[in-house]
Amino acid sequence: MNQIFPTRRPALSVRSFAASVLLATALPLAAIAAPEGELRIAVGADATTFHPHVNSLPVGNAVDGLVFQQLFRIDGENQVVPSLATDWSWSEDGMTFSVTFETGHKFSNGRPVDAAAVAASFNQLLDPDSGSIYAGLYGSLGEAVAQGEDTVVFNMAEKNGHVLMLLANSAAGIIDTQANAEMGAEYGRKPVGSGPYMVAEFIGGERFSLVPNPDYTGSRPATLEKITFMAVPEDGSRMALLETGDVDIVDRVPAESIPTINALDGATVILPDSMFSISMEMVLRGPLTDKRVREALNISLDRAGMVQGILGGLGTPSQGQVGPGTEDALRVTFDEKPYDPERAKALLAEAGYGPGNKLELRVNCPNGRYIKDAQVCQALTGQWQAIGIDAKANILDLPSWSAAHRVPLDERTYDMSMIGRATAGIDFTLYRLFHTGVSANTSGFSDERVDRLLAEGRASTDIDAQKADYAEIQKIIWDEMPFVFLWYQKQAIGIADNVTGFTIRPDETMLFDDVHVSAGG
Repeated sequence: MNQIFPTRRPALSVRSFAASVLLATALPLAAIAAPEGELRIAVGADATTFHPHVNSLPVGNAVDGLVFQQLFRIDGENQVVPSLATDWSWSEDGMTFSVTFETGHKFSNGRPVDAAAVAASFNQLLDPDSGSIYAGLYGSLGEAVAQGEDTVVFNMAEKNGHVLMLLANSAAGIIDTQANAEMGAEYGRKPVGSGPYMVAEFIGGERFSLVPNPDYTGSRPATLEKITFMAVPEDGSRMALLETGDVDIVDRVPAESIPTINALDGATVILPDSMFSISMEMVLRGPLTDKRVREALNISLDRAGMVQGILGGLGTPSQGQVGPGTEDALRVTFDEKPYDPERAKALLAEAGYGPGNKLELRVNCPNGRYIKDAQVCQALTGQWQAIGIDAKANILDLPSWSAAHRVPLDERTYDMSMIGRATAGIDFTLYRLFHTGVSANTSGFSDERVDRLLAEGRASTDIDAQKADYAEIQKIIWDEMPFVFLWYQKQAIGIADNVTGFTIRPDETMLFDDVHVSAGG
């Protein structure tokens, strides 16, 4: 009987993951220099947790990639590559996936990173009762079982040709479940991992810092004595820190600040690729269950005007929920939603809303998470008010905004929330957002066609069949409009000239494998 899935797959771009195979390459270890210098970073979005089973923010992903080791990881070239994994294989029926990995690693508390620890970490990730927000997304992995000291076997709950992408995501970081049980919530602030760094300080809403893990023995040693992140939501304050030399890197540089930073003696703005898709994700209940209302909300917005007038051009109007670079071999695009406020008014009238029965909407937005997010929120509600909707903007700090998404759907006090999505794999993106009942499905969207097609797309390894399945899913989402689709956000990062080796992925995850700060930084 032929194997349903290949035994090994070569290193691959996540943009063509389904069509590629992954090749493990062993790289010789260079002489390891002692960590040197401090890197200071000002970010608009504060981290709320570093626990990989709960974190959903890029700044948390960056820390998790330094604190935790993984079987596989996504590198700076947006490729899935082996990390601890040395060998992997499928059973002939595609229902068992085995990974052999490097031994000899330890958590920062001295406990071994052996097969039992790896299996326990994955089983906690898969357990919804543990608080994991990714349990449903990773459910196809079934159960992880330790085999000897160096092998973990996944007894699959269903066939899934996208397993390597799941294992490469930061949610699959290997945690010390025993330390997690002992520490409780504190584990999210001072986690015990086996990566090259460990969290030395966490002051919520202000800053956190990382220092080298003295017990780390892997191939990605710490290059810096300290990495300090400062939470600075206000754009002007964040830019000022770079201008004065108090930080080395700032994220989300607003368009109007780019010339100023580029004119500095010692800093510049880089504009790396981004796959971030920004939308207003609806809570599908009451009026928002009516497709006419959802369409009215989508076609009453002047996206091009907002991109230019508010974002300063740092965005592109959406042509689908899935952002560019999200496994482009399987991504499809559509005509942009038109700007037609008169048609939007007519749709609202058809749905029974007008001067005598105004549609009321409560809209949540963060402050400092996305480019000009608070200003965008005000503009959105203004355009909806112009077509007769009583829309109210609620601007929240990051912890409050993030916590609101974890409230059960029927208990939420808002109708939609601004959220950006950027994940490398098409299945990872679509399954977590649109499969019925998955915890990351914040809208409550449920469609039997989508659930069926997602199952078919996971089970198949035929690229043409996958293209057909995922294209149909994306078309259903675009037509049903569970989100108000806005734009794909562009990245703008200010960086001091004395910083070298810094990389940021299209999903906004910062990588620090080869970062150095020269004297005076």
